[in-house]
Amino acid sequence: MCLFISVFQKKVLSLLVDIRHRLKETQPASSAVHIERMDTMEDFELQEQSLSDAQAFDTLVLQISRIGGRNTKDCAHEVLDSLMAKFNLKGKGKRGKRPLEGTKVYRAIQEGIMKFDKAATEEFIKGSVSEPLKHAPQRTGGGGLSMP
Repeated sequence: MCLFISVFQKKVLSLLVDIRHRLKETQPASSAVHIERMDTMEDFELQEQSLSDAQAFDTLVLQISRIGGRNTKDCAHEVLDSLMAKFNLKGKGKRGKRPLEGTKVYRAIQEGIMKFDKAATEEFIKGSVSEPLKHAPQRTGGGGLSMP
């Protein structure tokens, strides 16, 4: 009986993950949970400009807060997925990445995560954001790992 429950639980979790993935793919652009990917620097610059509008900023914060995840770090990782290869938190390093920290997009990410997790502090979010950005060279556009 215990084996049956374990197999059943795994199947249910697998189906839930699949449903969540499909829902993310089918959200309309005007949805409160759909966030347009920023695959190019031009996309990022357009988003940054649009966030000067308070309503657009608040909408992005709400969208980010609804992404969710297992915890704050997981939420930050989900949010940063498309930005990882082009940015790091401070803009320092050999790869010529841009700083994310001083941007409106970062401020929206921070506020959205704090809305998702009321206990999240700014310092914890900085750490949660900087780690995935730091370890992104193997991602598309990340420059790959260099071998000495």
